[in-house]
Amino acid sequence: MSTRPAFTLEVGQNKYLRATADEMHAMLTIGAHGLDGLAPTVAEVILVDTSGSMGRPGTKIGAARRASAAAIDTLRDGVFFAVVSGNHEAAMVYPPVPGLAVATPEVRQEAKAAVRRLTERGGTAMSTWLRLARRILATRPAVIRHAILLTDGRNESEPAERLDAELDACAEFLSCDARGIGDGWASQELLRVVTRLNGTADAVRDDADLVADFRELARSATRRGVPDLRVRLRLLPGAEVRYVKQVFPVEADLTGRLTRTGDVVEFGTGPWGEESREYFVCVAVDPAGRDRGEDLRLARVDLEAAEGTSADVELPSAGTPILVHWTDEPVLSSRIDPKVGHHSRHLALREAIDAGRLAYESGDRAGAERAWGRAVRLATELGNARNLTWLSHLVHIVDASRGRVRLRERIDPRDMKGSQLSSWHSTLSPGTRSRRPGEGVEERLVAGGRRCSNCSRVPRARSRFCEQCGLPLPAGASSSETVTEEAVPSEALLEALPPDARPSDAVSEPPPSDALPSEAVPDTPPPEVPSELRSPEDASKDALPPEEG
Repeated sequence: MSTRPAFTLEVGQNKYLRATADEMHAMLTIGAHGLDGLAPTVAEVILVDTSGSMGRPGTKIGAARRASAAAIDTLRDGVFFAVVSGNHEAAMVYPPVPGLAVATPEVRQEAKAAVRRLTERGGTAMSTWLRLARRILATRPAVIRHAILLTDGRNESEPAERLDAELDACAEFLSCDARGIGDGWASQELLRVVTRLNGTADAVRDDADLVADFRELARSATRRGVPDLRVRLRLLPGAEVRYVKQVFPVEADLTGRLTRTGDVVEFGTGPWGEESREYFVCVAVDPAGRDRGEDLRLARVDLEAAEGTSADVELPSAGTPILVHWTDEPVLSSRIDPKVGHHSRHLALREAIDAGRLAYESGDRAGAERAWGRAVRLATELGNARNLTWLSHLVHIVDASRGRVRLRERIDPRDMKGSQLSSWHSTLSPGTRSRRPGEGVEERLVAGGRRCSNCSRVPRARSRFCEQCGLPLPAGASSSETVTEEAVPSEALLEALPPDARPSDAVSEPPPSDALPSEAVPDTPPPEVPSELRSPEDASKDALPPEEG
């Protein structure tokens, strides 16, 4: 096996379409391996909100100073960097004039001393912060250009169009991760920034957590080895790409970034480190006049690294096909690909979290409890520890696997915002060869006969629906078998929760039953595949039948 830095690509799809269907859905799983050894030129800019609200309370500006200093300490020698203070305008903190400093022990000390003098005043105009970042990043020929943006408020000192225009200017030039501190910032605003700039958004639950977060963001940026990876789809004549969405590690609609030249459509994915990502692609083609009953290559997927990438990076030598096979056999065309099913359940998780928020804000506490209970169950089944942790601040978790929860008496606005941002974070689909570093496999004993009829996945012992497809499972049998699968054990998920959020034996609950009273368990129908992930044949069907008691 090659030891060179390399990218891998695999396609997940059900190639069969009914004879009149005109959309093919496919999941692209791309893995980057061995990139840690690369050391391209890196430039980092830290954008710190210093508007007046950062002093109310003063712990926010204090946390920003400490976190910025921690990020500076994390930068290895030779990395270009700068710190920018942002309110209704942007100003250099270090170096004192627009440009980038080179990290050395002495320079890092000077920069930290400058950061300690940060003070808060004025309003919030993020476009000025990003514009200055773009200007100073252009002063050095860096391969990886990254920004960390911290804010505690809304972008209220300028028109929204001005920020959008600056995001367009930055989109092909830098990547950006954003963090919200306090409770005055807007979730959708941060999502707009990071979606356009290939980054992540998260909430700071405790001001003291910001130091570790900034340190990890800076460390991750300096470990990236490839500035951009282009995904190119060479289409069958007459075919078109209707949309492309990144669905792991965070969801983002990339359709607006597509470029087409003849029969070739491509999009950029931003900088890469040692990681895997997944992209959902919808390709449309008219079946009229096409061959039936045989495989047809609908598209060929190729990868191309951006200029500035080390010549040592290995790419797949042959394109990977997306196939289509029109058939009159309904059993073949109705199957849901496991990868597509996995991410459809993540969409159901995000929708449940948002439904709980809307119910809570309208005063419907019972509705919020039901929705967040369903979200807890889905997060547990999907192995989504991040979402489960944020949900634990909204509800007391009684039985995670069954979605039994109790609404907390008081919910901090920061936890509501954090759960919203977290809902855009997903997990890698099971069964992929492009496993992220550190992910392993788990062996467990299961009842014989408990395999999904659609994808053959072996479920957890008490699951009533497939964890990938969402389809009802057969009843368990008396025999058993040992299987190996990629999963996060429920016990590991619960260990990730804060101690006060874990299920407690002290909670008095009735014994487990398949027919719990409706007031005790949220309504948990099997998830439908959301419209954007549904094939045409699925779209015409009713929702799956409810589970039997």
